[in-house]
Amino acid sequence: MSTGVLAGLLAGLAVWLAGRPSASARIRPGPRIVLPAWARPRSGAPPLRTRLLGGVLAGVVLLATLPGGAGAALGPPVAVVVVVAAGRLESAAARRARTRRALAMPDTLALLAGVLEAGVPLRAALDRVTEFGDDPCTQDLRTVRSRLAAGVGESDAWLGLAEVPGWQDAARDVARAVGSGEGVAEVLGSHAEEMRRAAAEEAEKRARKVGVSSTMPLVCCHLPAFLLVGVVPIIAGTVLRAL
Repeated sequence: MSTGVLAGLLAGLAVWLAGRPSASARIRPGPRIVLPAWARPRSGAPPLRTRLLGGVLAGVVLLATLPGGAGAALGPPVAVVVVVAAGRLESAAARRARTRRALAMPDTLALLAGVLEAGVPLRAALDRVTEFGDDPCTQDLRTVRSRLAAGVGESDAWLGLAEVPGWQDAARDVARAVGSGEGVAEVLGSHAEEMRRAAAEEAEKRARKVGVSSTMPLVCCHLPAFLLVGVVPIIAGTVLRAL
C-alpha cells in the first residue's frame, strides 16, 4: 500500500472520528474495554474519540511530510504516543467541573436522599431533583435519567455514572442497593455525610498549608526591612564615629 493511499485512509478515519456520535450512542453506555495500565487515561481526560482523532491527525501529518518510508514507519508509533499522552491531560474545563461537582455533591446526595425518604420512587426522585439546577452533579443525574428513559436498567445506569470522577463509590453503592433491594436513601445519606467530613478535613488541611506557606514570604519581606532599619544604621553610626 502506497503512502498516499494510507494517508487518505487515515484522513477518512479522522473525518469519521470528528463526526458527532448519535444521541443513542451518547445515552447508552458502550462496551467496557479493559486497557493496560500504561494506556488508561486519567480522570477528566479528553474522550477516547478525541484522543484517537489527535493520534490519527498526527499520523497523517507525518505521512504527508516525511519522505519515503519514514512517514509510514514513524506514523503509527507516534499516533499511539499521542493517544496515550492525551489521556494524561486534564482540561481546564474538566478541573473546574471536578471542583464544582465536589462542592455540590454532598447537598445533591442529601437532597435526593430526602426525597426518597418522603416515599417518592427513585425515578420520580431523579425527576424532581434534576428539575432545577445546572451544577455538574445535577447534569450527571440527568444523564442517569436519560439512560433510564432509553431503557437501560437502573443498576446499569448508575454503574455508568461510576465512570464520572467523584461518583465512583456512591454510584456503585446505589447500583448495588437498587439490585439487592437495600435502602437507597440510607446509602445516599451516608455518602453525603462522608463527603462533608472529607471536605471539612480538606479545608482544614488547606488552611494549615496556607499558614506554613506564608512564612517564607513574610521572612523575605521582614528580614531585609529589619536589617535596613535596625542593623544598618547601627553599623553606619559605629563606622562614622570610628572615622
